[in-house]
Amino acid sequence: MSKKVAKLVYVSLVTRVVVDENATEQEIMELAVPKLSENLMDSPFENLEDITDDLECPFDENIELSEEEINILNLRK
Repeated sequence: MSKKVAKLVYVSLVTRVVVDENATEQEIMELAVPKLSENLMDSPFENLEDITDDLECPFDENIELSEEEINILNLRK
């Protein structure tokens, strides 16, 4: 069995939206997020910037985490 390690995955996403000139950030993001998600799902490697080892919070197989704790850690990265 291979050893598990923690990795940080960096992506860069850009999309174009057309909005009223006085649109709020929230209105802009409401239009942009679905397009950004689609771009990431359709072409993930085109958006990839880098993959590095997570030196700040490396994986420790001796520490048991609940599913909720794993989800929280994944959201922070």
